[in-house]
Amino acid sequence: MPLLHLGLRQGLCRASSRSTAAAGGPGNEVSGRELAAGSRCPARLLPLRCGPPAPGSAGARRPRALGGAGRRGQAPPARAEPHRRPGGSAASSTPRPAAAVGAGWEAPAASVQEMLTGQRLCQSSSHNDAVLAALNQQRSDGILCDITLIAEEQKFHAHKAVLAACSDYFRAMFSLCMVESEADEVNLHGVTSLGLKQALDFAYTGQLAVRWLEHNCRYQYMDELLQYVRFGLMDVDTLHTVALSHPLVQASETATALVNEALAYHQSIYAQPVWQTRRTKPRFQSDTLYIIGGKKREVCKVKELRYFNPVDQENVHIAGIANWSELAPMPVGRSHHCVAVMGDFLFVAGGEAEHSTGRTCAVRTACRYDPRTNSWAEIAPMKNCREHFVLGAVDEYLYAVGGRNELRQVLPTVECYCPKKNKWTFVQSFDRSLSCHAGYVVDGLLWISGGVTNTAQYQNRLMVYDPKQNKWLSRSPMLQRRVYHSMAAVQRKLYVLGGNDLDYNNDRILVRHIDSYSIDTDQWTRCSFNMLTGQNESGVAVHNGRIYLVGGYSIWTNEPLACIQVLDVSKEGKEEVFYGPTLPFASNGIAACFLPAPYFTCPNLQTLQVPHHRIGTM
Repeated sequence: MPLLHLGLRQGLCRASSRSTAAAGGPGNEVSGRELAAGSRCPARLLPLRCGPPAPGSAGARRPRALGGAGRRGQAPPARAEPHRRPGGSAASSTPRPAAAVGAGWEAPAASVQEMLTGQRLCQSSSHNDAVLAALNQQRSDGILCDITLIAEEQKFHAHKAVLAACSDYFRAMFSLCMVESEADEVNLHGVTSLGLKQALDFAYTGQLAVRWLEHNCRYQYMDELLQYVRFGLMDVDTLHTVALSHPLVQASETATALVNEALAYHQSIYAQPVWQTRRTKPRFQSDTLYIIGGKKREVCKVKELRYFNPVDQENVHIAGIANWSELAPMPVGRSHHCVAVMGDFLFVAGGEAEHSTGRTCAVRTACRYDPRTNSWAEIAPMKNCREHFVLGAVDEYLYAVGGRNELRQVLPTVECYCPKKNKWTFVQSFDRSLSCHAGYVVDGLLWISGGVTNTAQYQNRLMVYDPKQNKWLSRSPMLQRRVYHSMAAVQRKLYVLGGNDLDYNNDRILVRHIDSYSIDTDQWTRCSFNMLTGQNESGVAVHNGRIYLVGGYSIWTNEPLACIQVLDVSKEGKEEVFYGPTLPFASNGIAACFLPAPYFTCPNLQTLQVPHHRIGTM
C-alpha cells in the first residue's frame, strides 16, 4: 500500500477499524450509491495522529454541547466542569453562563486565583477547524506553500509544517538535514498520485473515503452485506458498468445473482409491481393520502395528482387547512375513474375523459404511477370503456367490474389485468348489468354492493367474487338501497357510506346512515353514528383504522364538495365521524388512496396525522 511510505499507516488503520465498526453494525445498511462508488465516508472519522491526541486538541477535549446546552431531550449540567490546575487537583468553581464568555468560546468555571487576578484562560471551539480550513484553502490556491510533492509526474502543493505535524516520515525528511529539507520539490517513488492526493486531503481535512468492500475484514460478510443494497433502485447503466464489472461481485455467486435480479426487474417494466422486494423499495417510507383526477366547476376534467403533506401542523389545527403538494399529472384528465394499489404502484383505469371534439365519454385507457420516480407509464387498455365501475387489486391481478361504456350502456362484464403479461382478459361476468356500485377487497375476495342496473333499478345486494373459483357468490343484502356510495373495510367489517336512494315518489334522497357488515357472521348492522354531510361520487381510502371519504357531490346544492369526512372505527365503542383537511378544490368523481410518500420530495415525512374539527362529531 503506497500510503505506508508516508507514515500514515497507523492513522489509516484506525480509520479503517472505525469505519468497519460504524458501518458493520446491525441496521447500518449500505446504499446503492456507496456500492457504486466503492467507498463510504465514516461518520466518526476524525483527524488522526500517529501518537496520542495533543493537549487541547479535538481528540483530547470532552465533546461540548452547542450553545452551552445538552443534547435534545437532556437537561444541561447543573454546574460547569471544574477547572483543573497543572498539578491535577480540581479548583473550586462557581457556575458561569457560557454566554458571558462569548459565542464560539468555552471556558471552565473561574477559580479563586483567577477571580483574584482578574484573568482566565478561554478557548475557541472553532479555532482549530478554522486554521486547518484556511491552510487547506491556501493549498488549493497555491498560496504560501513551501513544498511541492511529485508522484507519477503529478505535482501537489503543500506546507512542510502540516506534513511534519501529520507524518513522522515527513518530519524526519524536513528536520534531519536531509537533502529534501532544502528542496522546493520532492519526487516520491513507489507512491501513486491518487494515493498521495488522498493522503494530503486527509492531512488537511481529516476526512478519508475508505473502500469498505475491499477490506479483508469485510469480505467474509460480503454476501450478507449485499442483501441490504438497493440494487433495484440503481439504474441499468450503473448495474452494468459498476456492479457487474467489480471483481468481488464477479467472484461472488450471491452478488451476481442479486445484480441479475435487479437487471431482470428493470427489464420487466410492467411486472415490477408483483416483483417488489426490500431491494426495490426506498428506505424510511411512510404512507400518506393521495387524490387523483376528478371534476371541478371550472375545468371539466382534472389530471393532477396531489398528496397530503402536513408541513405546518399548527396552522392545520387552527384553521383546518392543509398543504397539498402537486406531483406529476396523469397523461389525460379524467373523472369517475378507479384506482388500485399494487406493490406500492398506483394504477388508474377508465373514467370519463374529454376528447378533442369536446365530447366527454367513458374511456378504456389505463396508466401506472411510480412514487419512487414521480413518473407515469401507460399500460394496456381495458377491453371495455368504463366509468362508474369498481377496480380492485387481488393478489397479483386487477379486476374491473361493471360500469358504463362510451354509449352510456350499463355493463355486466368483468375483466382481469395481469401485470406480468400486460394484458386484460375477461373473467366470469356479473349476473346482471351494474354501474354506480361500490367495491372493496378483503381477504383475497372482491366485494360489490349496491348500484343501479340497465333498467334503472336501485340495488341493495351484496356480492363477492372469488378469483380462485372464478365465481360470484351472494351474501346478505344491505339494509338500504344505495348508488354512488362508497365501501371500505376495517377489521373484517365492511362499511357502506353515503350515496343515494329513492323515496316513495322516486325522487333521489341522500343517505347519511352508515351500515356495517360482519364478514364472519354475514350480518348487517346500522351504526349509531351518521355522516356529517351527505356525499356521493366520493373517493375512499383506508389507513390505520380510519376511513377517508374524499370530495363528492351534493344533490342538495348540485355542487361538488371540498370536504373530507373521516370515520374512525379503530376502537370499538369509541367510533367517531369528523371533518379532515379540506381539498385544494371542490371535486366530484375524484379518486383517493394511501401510498408511500414520494421519497424524493419529503424523505422525513412522518406517518399521516390528519387534523380534524370536533364540531359536529358524533
